[in-house]
Amino acid sequence: MFVSSLPIDYAFWFRSVPIKFGLGVLREIGYDVSRLGAKNALIVTDSFLKENTKVVEEVVSSLRDKNVAVDVWDGVEPEPSHYSILKGIDFAKSKSYDCFIGLGGGSAIDTAKAINLYTTYPTDFLDYFAQPFGKGLKVPGPLKPLIAVPTTSGTGSETTSVAVVSFPEKKVKFGISDDYLRPSLAILDPLVTFTMPQKVTATTGMDALMHALEAYTTIPYNTKPVSPSPAERPVYCGSNPLTDALAESSITLIAKYLPKAYSNGNDIEARSNMHVAATIAGLAFGNAGVHICHALSYPIAGEALEKNIKVPHGLAVSITAPATFKLLTPYLVEKIGNVCYLFGYKEYDIDIYEIITNLMRILDFPNGLSELGFRRSDLHVLAEKALLQKRLISLSPIAVSAKFLERILEESLILW
Repeated sequence: MFVSSLPIDYAFWFRSVPIKFGLGVLREIGYDVSRLGAKNALIVTDSFLKENTKVVEEVVSSLRDKNVAVDVWDGVEPEPSHYSILKGIDFAKSKSYDCFIGLGGGSAIDTAKAINLYTTYPTDFLDYFAQPFGKGLKVPGPLKPLIAVPTTSGTGSETTSVAVVSFPEKKVKFGISDDYLRPSLAILDPLVTFTMPQKVTATTGMDALMHALEAYTTIPYNTKPVSPSPAERPVYCGSNPLTDALAESSITLIAKYLPKAYSNGNDIEARSNMHVAATIAGLAFGNAGVHICHALSYPIAGEALEKNIKVPHGLAVSITAPATFKLLTPYLVEKIGNVCYLFGYKEYDIDIYEIITNLMRILDFPNGLSELGFRRSDLHVLAEKALLQKRLISLSPIAVSAKFLERILEESLILW
């Protein structure tokens, strides 16, 4: 049998989730769950969605119409901590659920993934997290069916095999990454996004943009080191022709429709296209990966909590984007030029820094890290903690040091 001795892995792969999209398709969720053979489902959601919209009620009604027993756990936190997830796991242990439904933003879907994992294969909570933070255990096998119903247009969690968890006492976030975490079905109904407040539209929309931009600029698939065996290949394979095409499509849609969805939350065309764009970006980064901005976002959000400032993920991940892509431009001239073109500019008309900061101003974003309470004295700690996100840093298109990250952070203190 031929065994390659090449030090580089020349393979890429593309994994997806079945997707159903359309105005009003959420009404069909009872049919979709019953087709999976499920009889006893748990909806994982948050209290705001349950108490202030009819979305949860609509899902419960559709399930019961198809004779699927259903319970609701509405304890999901924004940027979910491991404490909140442990509460969800304890709740789910009270019955033998054969299906989970993540209903809400990425926090709800990620929480549902974790509840599914730890009720199917119980172990110490840190065991599935990568070393040195956890033990790096692989998920032993398939999980129960999980239906993802995003009510925001940004996280892409409905398509990915990752669940992100915050650890407040450590002031950091980490993710579990395994193919078995990928949902069984994503149901995309733009009608449910009309309940998003304007600020959530802005932050989740920028999250989607960052997924697309970072997936587009990860290390190319044919430059990554070879894995010991096919089974040990990472979930993320680097940028490749499939993910590049998806990222370009998502960037085009977001550039056109995010300002429209922000200015008019009842614009059906804008809401529909942003919902599609977020999922397309999720498919891109769920296979290619993300890199510097996401690695920096976790300590930014964690350290901000120490200052009693809650920073939404979409803000934490995009606040360093102008500086990051400005500093990457000399290494990625063609791709950064393409991004400028997708935003409607010729690359010599405007640079990537201006494009991103102009969009951030339209969305009324803070003017840099300084408005989130950070000072120059904080930057070294942020850089060092970002380097701990080895799974993400390894996908950077250039070698990354603490000094380089500190330069990005310093240029992100004040953006305009």
